[in-house]
Amino acid sequence: MSAKSKTAKKIVLCAQAMFLKNNYSNVLVDDIARESGVSKKTIYNHFRSKLDILLASIEQFAVDYRTQAEAILNDIDLSLRQKVTHYLHFMCMSFSNTSPDFWTNLRTTEPEAWIKLCNYRRDILLEHFSRLMDEGVKAGYIREDANRNLALLIYITAMQQLTDHDYIKQFPEAITGSLPGDIARQADQVVQLLLKGLLVKEL
Repeated sequence: MSAKSKTAKKIVLCAQAMFLKNNYSNVLVDDIARESGVSKKTIYNHFRSKLDILLASIEQFAVDYRTQAEAILNDIDLSLRQKVTHYLHFMCMSFSNTSPDFWTNLRTTEPEAWIKLCNYRRDILLEHFSRLMDEGVKAGYIREDANRNLALLIYITAMQQLTDHDYIKQFPEAITGSLPGDIARQADQVVQLLLKGLLVKEL
């Protein structure tokens, strides 16, 4: 990697962390320069605007997430249950420093970037959980006649809505107050509901 590429990546990774933690609208290019140790002039030599930095950070996040997630999915030493557990833990760590209002803030300030990030999230989750479900069918853990496409749509829709704080705010505290605090635990409970349902074995 050239020195120019290393500098650009340093800027992107620093900005990415700041956007997730502090919300996009609260981060200035001056903040990125100070935190990264790269001059503002150098930043503008690599990127035309803060939006360009945001778009590059979304691309980088998708690349890094996919690379690390696929290492879990391709690990032949892990059972299917272990892959699901490791994947959900990895998901949690990937978003552990994300501001609760990050998604809403991004949708309000940069709707096109928000759509791009949502599409990445949808496509990556669809790809990875499709693979896990196919593996589950082959291993005999998931019924072959089950409508896996419907299950995937339910899962992805649930995760998108659970990270939409404006959507969640529509419901009373009596309901939302019992939701898990982090995205991985929410994802795990959605998976458990899909696999095991609500009913006990015998009514």
